[in-house]
Amino acid sequence: MYTHFKEINELISRSEKIILTTHVVPDGDAIGSVMAFAGYLKQKGKNPVIINHSETPDNLKFLDKKNIIRVFSKDRLKNEKLISEAEVIFLLDTNEYSRTKSMEEFLINSPAQKVCIDHHMGLKPRQFNFVITNTVYPATCQILYEFIKDDDEKYFTKEVASALYTGIMTDTGSFRHPRTSSDVFMVCAELINDGADPVKLYDEIFANVTKENLKLTARFLDGLQFHSDNKIVTGTVTKEDFRSTGLDIDHVEGFTSLIMNIKGIKIGIILVELKDNIKISFRSKGNIPVNKLAAEFNGGGHKNAAGANIKGYSVKELRKLILEKSEKYLEN
Repeated sequence: MYTHFKEINELISRSEKIILTTHVVPDGDAIGSVMAFAGYLKQKGKNPVIINHSETPDNLKFLDKKNIIRVFSKDRLKNEKLISEAEVIFLLDTNEYSRTKSMEEFLINSPAQKVCIDHHMGLKPRQFNFVITNTVYPATCQILYEFIKDDDEKYFTKEVASALYTGIMTDTGSFRHPRTSSDVFMVCAELINDGADPVKLYDEIFANVTKENLKLTARFLDGLQFHSDNKIVTGTVTKEDFRSTGLDIDHVEGFTSLIMNIKGIKIGIILVELKDNIKISFRSKGNIPVNKLAAEFNGGGHKNAAGANIKGYSVKELRKLILEKSEKYLEN
């Protein structure tokens, strides 16, 4: 673990133009990270700007009540200028510039100091000026909790605590994924004491299913295919599925949990057909390293949860190729 807490706080103290960003199609840990860190920085007299490639998913917009998160493609010239003039850029919940999509070139070329705070594998420290990372932790928000606590617990306002709790809850799959340790529960207990409401936060994120969501889920479940003596399951979401329901990739969140809850499943694979590529989500149980499987498709992630993006294949062709490569991981 890299813990450059002191150096980064010194960098913050002497900087005014601070940018925060996270990965494409942000989840609870991504939005929780940028919102919690922004809240912390504001209390220190800073005025950070959050710029993301993607829109904030509907079920996470409650964390950004003042609508401060900027979307890069909206007012692109202004956002390019903000990045080019930044003194410090924080990349949160990802360690790859490529996962910021349209922002990648501008982030890399900015003369700003680059700081990565993340919990994923595959970090290349030389790409950043400072790094805080811990791949044992289930969420970047747990790392940020330690960073803020190391400074002063007074910064845990209700808003900051709620954002951090959201990130930890969602990235642990509501506290049921691997790496949900006793430390995780102790951190969350502290965040609840600081104002995070676990019942309200769960309802905000998960108790908002619409008829369209149900229709998309039904189409997805109806198309599941089982392989290798029912130990591998593959699911697809096509452009037609999105068109017919009026939804988008934000509404696929939770599908991996559905397939990994099926009895006997060891590897779960979801292919989501987008406009110009196919997004693949890999999940596994036990000692099966799907991050290595994802790496065969230029992807990466955690041992039991990884992903990749591929161009140039149809869904049918890509599923066949993935299944061929999956067998060896199942056998081992």
